[in-house]
Amino acid sequence: MLEDHKSFLAETPIEVWTAMELAAEGLTDALRCLNQVKTKDDPPTSGGPTGQQGQFLAYIHEYVKANNRGVAPTHAEFQRFFNLTAPSVNSMLKRLDEKGYIRRIPGKTRAIELTIDLELIPLLDRPFRL
Repeated sequence: MLEDHKSFLAETPIEVWTAMELAAEGLTDALRCLNQVKTKDDPPTSGGPTGQQGQFLAYIHEYVKANNRGVAPTHAEFQRFFNLTAPSVNSMLKRLDEKGYIRRIPGKTRAIELTIDLELIPLLDRPFRL
């Protein structure tokens, strides 16, 4: 394959080589900066929630739609549906709030509001009933 490009490379002016080297250096520097910024807690590259976060968001969305009063599920309902402990549910809700996917009103029960674009919420893995 290199043989196919030798004639092209031999005819490439030095100015083009210099421009290509500068562009490659710039791209390398940009990639290095991006890799330093990314952390393991970042959402997937699509910009949406992680799988477990998505399931919590889907549950909230479906629960609010199915509920006549339009209220969010209680912590106990999260615990039953996901088979989690109270601290795990609270931790997940706190992370969702910090990421800006939901908004909670302190001191008010069932005060969870979805603030994420609904198109980024996946389907719920399993159905639920009120």
